Amino acid sequence: MTAQTQQGLTQLNPEDDVNLRQLLNTVWQGKWPILFFILSFFTLAFIYAYGKTPIYQADALLQVEKKKSGVPGLEDLAGLSLEDATVSTELELIRSRKILGLAVEALKLDIVAEPRQFPLLSNVYRKFFRASDANPLGKLPSVWSKFDNYTHKFAWGDERIRVESLKLPRKLRDISLILIAEKNNHFVILDKDENLLLKGKVGSPAISKNREIKIFISELKALPGTQFKLEKKSKLIAIEALQKKLQAGEKGKKTGIMQLILEGPDKKIISQILDHISRTYLEQNKSRSSEEASNALGFLEEQVGPVKSYLEKAEARLKQYRIENKTADLSLETSAVLNVVSALDTELQKLSLKKDELKQRYTDNHPTIQAIVSQERQLNKRKQATLAKIERLPNKQQHLLKFERDFKVASSIYNDVLNNIQEFKIAKASSVGNVYIVDTAVTHDKAVKPKKALIVAIGTLLGAIFGLGLVFLRKMLRNTVEDPEVLERKTGIPVYASIPLSKSVTLTSFLSTKDRRQKSLLALEDPTDLTIESLRSLRTSLHFALLEAKNNIVMITGPSPNTGKSFISSNFAAVLATAEQRVLLIDADMRKGYLQNVLDLDVSPGLSEMISGKVAIEDAIHTIAIGEHSLDVITRGQTPPNPSELLMHSNFGDLLNGLSEQYDLILIDTPPIHAVTDPAIIGSHAGVVFMVAYAGLHPIREIEHAVSRLAQTGIETKGFIFNGYVPKKGGYDYGYGYYSYYSD
Repeated sequence: MTAQTQQGLTQLNPEDDVNLRQLLNTVWQGKWPILFFILSFFTLAFIYAYGKTPIYQADALLQVEKKKSGVPGLEDLAGLSLEDATVSTELELIRSRKILGLAVEALKLDIVAEPRQFPLLSNVYRKFFRASDANPLGKLPSVWSKFDNYTHKFAWGDERIRVESLKLPRKLRDISLILIAEKNNHFVILDKDENLLLKGKVGSPAISKNREIKIFISELKALPGTQFKLEKKSKLIAIEALQKKLQAGEKGKKTGIMQLILEGPDKKIISQILDHISRTYLEQNKSRSSEEASNALGFLEEQVGPVKSYLEKAEARLKQYRIENKTADLSLETSAVLNVVSALDTELQKLSLKKDELKQRYTDNHPTIQAIVSQERQLNKRKQATLAKIERLPNKQQHLLKFERDFKVASSIYNDVLNNIQEFKIAKASSVGNVYIVDTAVTHDKAVKPKKALIVAIGTLLGAIFGLGLVFLRKMLRNTVEDPEVLERKTGIPVYASIPLSKSVTLTSFLSTKDRRQKSLLALEDPTDLTIESLRSLRTSLHFALLEAKNNIVMITGPSPNTGKSFISSNFAAVLATAEQRVLLIDADMRKGYLQNVLDLDVSPGLSEMISGKVAIEDAIHTIAIGEHSLDVITRGQTPPNPSELLMHSNFGDLLNGLSEQYDLILIDTPPIHAVTDPAIIGSHAGVVFMVAYAGLHPIREIEHAVSRLAQTGIETKGFIFNGYVPKKGGYDYGYGYYSYYSD
């Protein structure tokens, strides 16, 4: 075989690949820990999901329209462009301290008064475990006085409180105080150190002795002893808290629609807050528009007096000049020139008035004012060109034209001012702003937080992941042997029999403890059980093993406790006895042997008395019936102070040699190898040594060390009996619902 071929075979080694069957087998064997973590995480997630206070969401819609000019006719000026308030500007205004501060004051958001709840459990109890509507305050059943005194501080039902007003000194603001409900609608207020601050009664104002604390509670529903959290926030902190909760944004792109969203535990309160913010903002917007019209109206009313005075003077001068010079009306040519000059002067006067009004709000560099200045320049050029024609007229005509022009311009300006005053009065009376409420605040019935189904699903998934991870980590760290083929390959010692788990074994306990042992003999209770059938196959294998053995003594041991060697020894002895063989079973575990309990025999006289010479052999041998056959048994006897030294006595070897000639087979059940040195002493007298390994219990190094320990004393391990084996096919068992047992 070439080196390249060897490398290819090495890469195909099944131990180096992920074996799906082994993975599924590992999961199945760890099903109970996995199920435990799934249920644990599910329970925790369920408590968290239903224990968190539900958070609801309210929303409202507002529309922002294009802002109109406050000065009628101003938007019609050529080259004039009014700035519109963008939605982003309005969003900042609606989140301003001015708007939110009014909501805080009106709705008393700076006062925090709420029942004290036991974290998570109060809401769970309120939702699932409240007895009936007859117990709306969720009174807990009495369990233990000290426990009751602690739990009765919390709210478990529909406790509620309404504080109409609260005044605290500055040193107690932004600090959580304790309010305790008492009998007959009374209450007390304590500071964080539980010092008494105030006593009061619901429905009446309560004032402290130093008159620094004042409170008026209109409603208090709670059992005596229930505690409430009471806090008076500073206005700025309350506003900032509301700013953090309020979500404001434009819905879509350039739609002019603002959406306001507020979340909170009280559906009614969050809807009231949004409605108040919307209405307050609407009133402020309307007030801004009305203020703009008021300012323009005030300016025009200030100008109407001087304009009227100038008109009267111009009219008087014109009459006086006509009387003194006895002049008639202007010629048609002169009247035409007068009309042009008057129109230009009127337009210039109007622009001047509008420029003065705008200067009250803007600087001289504002684009609107600059546009008016540009128009004034153009009109002045046209006016100068027209005045050049007037200079060619006779002097009397020029003076008459001047007086006529002054009177006409003054009259036009006066009438224009009066018209604008009327327009602004109408604009002020009908001012509605440029913001409208499209949808009033509505709170959705379904809570937006927490996402109960999602939290429970994630918690269950995390439990499964944690359980699987723990099972695979434990397998990786322990690296126990679960397959007899792996045991043979790792140790080089054959497995003589694989004993499956049996559901028919009667145990002394249903818990996995050290005291969990077989209570009776399975070979007698259910001789057709698959486990007994496997022991019959071991009987055939033993026949060939004894052909090369030095005697007919078989020792059965194990690396550690709980491998089932006593179960194997007793039931195998019964199986051998049914084959018409003369079999002797010896319980050599003089410390913790319990075969006398399984076979319903007296513990003494037994092996310890035989070795010490206290009883004769025939007196220590017990015979039990196995169907139509019989089995001889030697129990462990009374526990000696030095079992190992007793086994090293020559009497033990002489005893075995004598008994070997009387029986076809002698089975010796011994203690675990790693526990004591007894197996090494007994093994020197045995012809065949079997080691019992339990599936999934031993790391391969533990088994190798046990074999090595026997080998150091010259004892060869003939083979393994692989106990507790669950046959698998494709990662699933064949259908045997075997009961797991641990019997030593």
